Amino acid sequence: MHDRASDQQATEIVGYMNATNKVATQLPLQELWNNDGFVAAARERWLSAKDITNLLRNGGAQFVVADVGTSLHWIPISECFDFWKREVQPHLASPESKAALGNYPDSYCYFASEWSRGNLTSPIVVLEKQH
Repeated sequence: MHDRASDQQATEIVGYMNATNKVATQLPLQELWNNDGFVAAARERWLSAKDITNLLRNGGAQFVVADVGTSLHWIPISECFDFWKREVQPHLASPESKAALGNYPDSYCYFASEWSRGNLTSPIVVLEKQH
């Protein structure tokens, strides 16, 4: 005899995914996640260095680094300004450019985009790493 409740329970278990094990498989990203699960957010626009500077001046931003083959790396908000100056600024590609990796330190760059969600206290800036 076939037990429908067992099928439903098996489906729920199979459908469960621990977001801590999820890695970026392609860029641009289609969704965001963190250790708590998927984040209900949507890409709003691509960002230039000037756009990011304005976001930081107006209260800060939450940086998230996306690199194919790795989990998303959420930079603590308290570290975002230093991360911007040290890591992002020298590697940021213009949204309309076809970045030549040799023009950037260590031959990698980031394309930045702003993501929003309803209960957002700080904008999310996703940095998609190209190398």
